[in-house]
Amino acid sequence: MLAIEPDLDRFVETHEPHYFHAQARGFALIRKIERHLKRANSYAGQYYGYTDHETGDVVITGECDEEYEAEWNKACDLARMAARSNAYWIIRAQGRDDETAMLIHEAHMLIAQQG
Repeated sequence: MLAIEPDLDRFVETHEPHYFHAQARGFALIRKIERHLKRANSYAGQYYGYTDHETGDVVITGECDEEYEAEWNKACDLARMAARSNAYWIIRAQGRDDETAMLIHEAHMLIAQQG
């Protein structure tokens, strides 16, 4: 028997044989977005640096902007994927209004406007 993988680029209806797999993948996708947003938020406002042992001063050598942007971009990419899949229905059914839900809702609206 072939295992049918649910599509992440379309909504899987309740009467389709792999609906429950699509739902599970939707929940997993939402968790991935949440993890990337959490990582991005952990980098916000952070700096690289060290303590100079001679003077005792903190020397800042750089900011964590690149790491923040990378995690934010991953979350946005996943939100675009979620906006086309059952993850969007899950977010709507839960009535969520957190950062993850907002990313998915915004991505869904952009997709709907594009046609």
